[in-house]
Amino acid sequence: MYQLIKKLTEAKRNRILKKIDKLKKSLRYEKKTYGAYHDGGGCRYSIAELYFQLNDYKKTSRYLNWFDKNFPDDCKYPYFKLGAAVTKYELGKLKEAKQLTIDLNEDNTYLIDLIIGNKVEDQDKYEWTESESLEWAKENLNDHLSLLTENYVTWLGEFRKDELYVSWYTKLIEIQRLLLGLEVSKERNKLLKAKRKCLKDWKEEMSK
Repeated sequence: MYQLIKKLTEAKRNRILKKIDKLKKSLRYEKKTYGAYHDGGGCRYSIAELYFQLNDYKKTSRYLNWFDKNFPDDCKYPYFKLGAAVTKYELGKLKEAKQLTIDLNEDNTYLIDLIIGNKVEDQDKYEWTESESLEWAKENLNDHLSLLTENYVTWLGEFRKDELYVSWYTKLIEIQRLLLGLEVSKERNKLLKAKRKCLKDWKEEMSK
């Protein structure tokens, strides 16, 4: 179901490192010139994606730590979160791996089940953007599979079956089903707040 990360040739590895260095220089120049990072071109995300290709988990983790320190409020997307989750897992940082894996459900509740080969059906729930849909998850699955390692997928399958995981996941889906079709209202705002709290509490409880 999944693709194992391919071993890089030395030439490919060097090309990736050169791209990373070029993007980092751009960020350093911006910080030196303006006194802060603005990064309208999204260099910081491109660097992360290049590190995911590099398969050097220690270097990738150091960069992710720098990213979180300098861009603490940044929104992340499924590819970024999954790459980060695999990185932390491979370094034995299970607490962070669990949090990042759970956090994938904020963006798409189908992706994890598709990765581990579970039967997946449309959940008939509120989905704010196309990227939250089953169709999007299927169309973009292969890109995400390229990030995986055999060990992470084995662990993920067991983590997905955990009773606590199943309970919180079910609660999240129930909230999103209640949101379906609601217009802007106090009830809708209350449910959106409940969704955010559900994800927060889920991560806290399962990463103890």
